[in-house]
Amino acid sequence: MAPSLTLSQALKAIIVVLAIYFPVAIHLHYSYIPQPDLPKSAQLSGPFQRVNETAWHADLPPKLDAIADVNWGPSRSTLVVLENGHPLGPPHARWHATNGSYWHWRGEGLVFSASDNSDPNSNGRTYSVTWK
Repeated sequence: MAPSLTLSQALKAIIVVLAIYFPVAIHLHYSYIPQPDLPKSAQLSGPFQRVNETAWHADLPPKLDAIADVNWGPSRSTLVVLENGHPLGPPHARWHATNGSYWHWRGEGLVFSASDNSDPNSNGRTYSVTWK
């Protein structure tokens, strides 16, 4: 038969456990360093489809449709298009994609232009996107 604790011994054990638990919990709460919310990225791979003389359509991961511009938020997309690692822009340039501008619209994906309006399929540059 195992020895049983008296009420006084049980209370002392609980007090000891709590006296250790709370300082440790408080220390962990105030010393926790969350991981930074790093931007996410994806490489754009062709072939890109021509939209007009200077604009090209690129397929994006489907999850990015959730952050795309919409009628009630025409500048809400956090997408940044990079050409050889350098940002293009301005963003949110719906129907006017020239000289590096682009738009990311829900249901349409990404339409962009190279910085010099060249064909991104043959200009030798790499294209990628980042977002928050």
